[in-house]
Amino acid sequence: MTLTRRAALKVGALSALFPWATGLAAPTPKKKLLLYFSPHGTIWPNWRPTGTETNFTLSTILNPLEAHKSRLSIIDGLSLPYGTAYYIPHTYTMPTLWTGSAIDTAANQFCRTDHMQCFGWGTGVSIDQHIAAQFPAGESTWPTIELGFACGGDHPATRMIYRAPRMTKAPIDGPARAFTTLFSTGVTGSPAEVAKLNRRKSVLDVVVDDIGSRKARLTPADRARLDAHATAVRELEMRLSADAPMCTPPGMPTGVNSQTAMDRQADLAAAALGCGLTRIVSMQMFIADNDNSLYPWLGVNASGHHALSHDSSAGSQAQLTSIYQWYSGRFAYLLDRLAATPDPAGGSVLDHTLVLWGSELGIGWTHDISNVPFVFAGGPAVIQGGRYKRVTGTNHRALVTALHHMGHTTTMTYGSLDQGSGPLSGVLV
Repeated sequence: MTLTRRAALKVGALSALFPWATGLAAPTPKKKLLLYFSPHGTIWPNWRPTGTETNFTLSTILNPLEAHKSRLSIIDGLSLPYGTAYYIPHTYTMPTLWTGSAIDTAANQFCRTDHMQCFGWGTGVSIDQHIAAQFPAGESTWPTIELGFACGGDHPATRMIYRAPRMTKAPIDGPARAFTTLFSTGVTGSPAEVAKLNRRKSVLDVVVDDIGSRKARLTPADRARLDAHATAVRELEMRLSADAPMCTPPGMPTGVNSQTAMDRQADLAAAALGCGLTRIVSMQMFIADNDNSLYPWLGVNASGHHALSHDSSAGSQAQLTSIYQWYSGRFAYLLDRLAATPDPAGGSVLDHTLVLWGSELGIGWTHDISNVPFVFAGGPAVIQGGRYKRVTGTNHRALVTALHHMGHTTTMTYGSLDQGSGPLSGVLV
């Protein structure tokens, strides 16, 4: 990616006005965070590396990450508590993954007749939204960006990002839509288009005023939800008013299908971080429950992923291994793109980004969540790479680690289910 003519002119003008500034140090890199999800856990014998913490061999499933081994901290041993008296697999843990808080079992918005249980949305705020809420106003065009593919409809098993309790953020589902949303050229300056933009902004102003007039009459819980809605409106207004990216955007994704979609989303994620559109991205590959996607390029043509994950036979295990290995390949491609994308402050985007890959299960056919696979990645200034760590604890330790990376080093717990304290030891630099 290269600077636009406008950005180059700005740099030239500054140099002319303030020649003494030419020799100043490069700007301080801004830390970034990327959350990555794939469904249905793993097959532990085929996922777990062999060897010691610093001298290990990657497994069959993780082998596609060999080129990035020095940038990885592989975490084995974190559980995923759900905090309810009864556990509906996939559904109750998807909201917990990044929020560290339980699903609402007192609500009856959704019901599972096979479990004879009703429930609502998650009760927490996902770690990415919590961090972004504390950024200076207007720092980025997008406080956070959510990308995905085949992410289903609105349901607790299909949504992992929560801007407020019981209020999710749907991912931009598909590369073409993501490209149009993130990298459209916007208003060209014609009178008709300027008038259209002004009309949109005036409507948003009315919405914000109406929100403010209603807050005093609401309960604290409803005020929190209304504040989250007002934040979403402000984000929309910022995007309508924002300048074009200060770098050359990527081209429209082509050749998009089930096999390539997440790679094309990875291209856009890397570009968005490199262009400074945001500092936080999440990526969701498929959904947590009843994901029966087929993988014909892997020879998985008849039985989908979810059905296979309930079958511990040798044949199904082999097919599942190929699926999980393919997931590792998608994660490797994402790291490739982040490493190849220049950061505005120098180096690559990956040099300043903590990438965290997790799932909603540990083992598909038993629905075990006592050990859920997590992989951390980042540059040498971010994590202690080349590590395979056997640990004990819950996913909250991963969430607090993300907080510490983003500068919140005094925060030791996160989420209503957290019974421990502090980040994972020996992961961050």
